[in-house]
Amino acid sequence: MNWKITTTMEQLCEICGEQGAVLKYGEKVLAAALNYSGFHAAVYEFIETEEDPGLGYVECRLNLRTTAAMPFDDNGDAVRWCFEHLDD
Repeated sequence: MNWKITTTMEQLCEICGEQGAVLKYGEKVLAAALNYSGFHAAVYEFIETEEDPGLGYVECRLNLRTTAAMPFDDNGDAVRWCFEHLDD
């Protein structure tokens, strides 16, 4: 999976599509996306607050923190991996 280094939740929703997931969890965002090889997982963190640009949180910029090295068989395992790697 080609995760962007800097993105927004809106852009992640487009990347992850209907089969994936984008979850706000405090100051982190968990993402799971499906491609030909399986489900991929990534953890992002907010680098802007809603007050900074005056936008909604879905439009605030995120930076990539970590990604899973191998794909998963399902979305649930990808999201579980994200929870286990929130502090990486």
